[in-house]
Amino acid sequence: MIEGDEMSELKEQGNLVFGLDIGTRSIVGTVGYREGDIFTVVAQASKEHETRAMLDGQIHDIGQVGNTIGVVKRALEKKLELKLTDVCIAAAGRVLETVEVHIDWELEKEKEINAEDVAHLTSMGIEKAYAQFTEKNTSDLHFYCVGNSVVRYFLNGYPIGNLENHKARSVGADIIATFLPDEVVDGLYKAVELAGLRVVNMTLEPIAAISVAIPEMYRMLNIGLVDVGAGTSDICITRDGCIVAYGMIPCAGDSLTEAVARACLVDFNTAEQIKRGIEDKDCVEYKDIMGLPQKIEKKKVLEILDAQLEEMTAQVADKFKELNGGKAVSAVFVVGGGGRIEGYTSKLSEHLGILSERVAVRGEEVMSKIRFKEEDVKKDSLLVTPIGI
Repeated sequence: MIEGDEMSELKEQGNLVFGLDIGTRSIVGTVGYREGDIFTVVAQASKEHETRAMLDGQIHDIGQVGNTIGVVKRALEKKLELKLTDVCIAAAGRVLETVEVHIDWELEKEKEINAEDVAHLTSMGIEKAYAQFTEKNTSDLHFYCVGNSVVRYFLNGYPIGNLENHKARSVGADIIATFLPDEVVDGLYKAVELAGLRVVNMTLEPIAAISVAIPEMYRMLNIGLVDVGAGTSDICITRDGCIVAYGMIPCAGDSLTEAVARACLVDFNTAEQIKRGIEDKDCVEYKDIMGLPQKIEKKKVLEILDAQLEEMTAQVADKFKELNGGKAVSAVFVVGGGGRIEGYTSKLSEHLGILSERVAVRGEEVMSKIRFKEEDVKKDSLLVTPIGI
């Protein structure tokens, strides 16, 4: 519980932010505030979906997901003794389209560039990207821009890190914009609305993850990030100080669970318990669909998962190479629950053709500037994306 005086101060400052990670397997809510470069998490709550209401990052049962969001919201409100109304979310999905554009803006006269000018330039770039994408879109789907990032800025035609406070006659930018189908975005908004919340900001899941996992000082290196969730593996690449590419593949932790379900003849939830159980046990007990008690050793579960792990990591490696100009990235940070399974990082390094120690799960190592008010919080890879949002 937060002390009353501190809570009053935060309310007066108006800087409490509620982030919601609406995942395929579970929903995680995070409430916190930022002071300088430190982000303080004052409360967290999570709830797994009782049914498979989401698949591959897309909502299939809006009402059920809305109910689960409501459970998380009320748990946080009880902890904080504060009514939550506004929320930030992140999107994922099977169909992600990316467009990279260059935009130039000739000013009427030389002027000092301010934040509004930079925002206007970015908006121009997004509009250009949307126009290009719409022209090439041959499907019946309508798309929505869910995220963007500036690869580099230009001041009077020359590359520059930050435009603000410089005098210029012309400014420009290389911008990456990402698009998802309206149905994905509309489903997220409706589920949040059913829980009595209003979306005030939406980003892309890999953008959220990279904001925590890869600090700006590392982005001069050619690093890849993969957020292995339940339904999707979300990918992001940095190079030359910038985020240069995004991607997704609809293959992640649930495909491993399904392999266990088929081999052990159990329902999905029991298979999930078996998969998670081998993280800290050498043998897991369960009941099959006939109600018969069974035991399975960790070694056997890993054998069951081997073929699917090979396929999943091969797809991730191929996507990294596709987005990185046909070559492997120099290192990969792995976040999310699906990437913690034994063998994932070693197989990914093999498919990429890089040293095994350069592919690693990241959790507490990238949270030096994250402070938790609640005690006994385990700083692991599962928290990276929720905090990033």
